[in-house]
Amino acid sequence: MTKLQHNIARANILAKLKQQVAGADYTKLPIETPYHYPEIEREQQISQFITHLTNNHAQVIKTTQAALAEQVADILNTLKIENLLYGKDSTYSQEIEQLNPTVKLQAFDFTLEDKKEHLFNNTPASITSSHASIAATGCIVLWPSKNEPRTMSLIPPVHIVIVDANDLYSDFASLVKAQQWQNKLPTNVLLISGPSKTADIQQTLAYGAHGPEKLFVLLLNS
Repeated sequence: MTKLQHNIARANILAKLKQQVAGADYTKLPIETPYHYPEIEREQQISQFITHLTNNHAQVIKTTQAALAEQVADILNTLKIENLLYGKDSTYSQEIEQLNPTVKLQAFDFTLEDKKEHLFNNTPASITSSHASIAATGCIVLWPSKNEPRTMSLIPPVHIVIVDANDLYSDFASLVKAQQWQNKLPTNVLLISGPSKTADIQQTLAYGAHGPEKLFVLLLNS
């Protein structure tokens, strides 16, 4: 087949496909109605949020901003972890830096290419802030930034995340509408509802296959 014949055949195939798409009758599709979660009180939202996370094998600890360093130290001590990756100049970096010199803190001030081996082999735990949270699904919204890139929540086996209950929304639609995501959506957003898990192999549920195997949620203002 010559190049001209190939182009003609390709054009004919595309023309047939376009005719089929143009002929679709979308009026036959059922009418979609938006789903609205029932309105519940703030205390119920917090309880719902915690229940979903707990059911998904995350550990939720109610605490205060003043006690953050103490809570993080307790978690690391229980797990016998001495190193912690954190975002310098992030929302709670001053509280985290109170862990010095008890914990060996490593600020994320490098690129993945520069320290890939270190991140995968010598970084047992990380701590990040969060952007918001969703009660109806128990999701934590991470809004990656230069100080806290998404690598921090995806690579270390243990992820500690700080969640402010004042930024808790009843459902995803309410969050998007209230914060007008359509006007300021970043290049990526992470929705976390528990430790990483998969059942791809023999339908056996395993944790830590594609990310952290343990998730600790430090819940403020609850």
